[in-house]
Amino acid sequence: MTNRKKLDTPAVHIPPPVIMVVFLVLGLYLNKVLGSGFGAAARPFSFFGIGFIVFSAILVLWCGWLYHKAKTSISPYTKDNAIIDTGPFGVSRNPIYVSMIMMFIGIVLYWNAPAALLLLIPTYLALRYYAIAREEAYLFRRFGKDYTDYQARVRRWF
Repeated sequence: MTNRKKLDTPAVHIPPPVIMVVFLVLGLYLNKVLGSGFGAAARPFSFFGIGFIVFSAILVLWCGWLYHKAKTSISPYTKDNAIIDTGPFGVSRNPIYVSMIMMFIGIVLYWNAPAALLLLIPTYLALRYYAIAREEAYLFRRFGKDYTDYQARVRRWF
């Protein structure tokens, strides 16, 4: 039963938002230790940060609504019932991950923490090779040609 259950889900054991938050907190701590900041540009960057945060929140809510509408689960712990290819999923196969990266950048800009950007690349790599790779393999197992057709039509990021 365990093997069957694993095949019916992407087997992502660490929730991707947790991965992002861990790297973000480490980055903010690194910034505090290094004492870095954007200097005179800090105020405009904080406004850009708010914009990134708001846009990423709207994007996640839109994606959540599309999951609800498709009667499938956004959770990596349950099986998918459908491939969503409308809205932001028609532009990117991973709009929720895009929103997470944007949220990371927005928080860094808002908190005036440029050193935290050093952890953006490890965050991306962890999401890409831990979560997304498992999800793509699962979706191929689950949907086969329908998923490969979707991959051919829609880019991973943008």
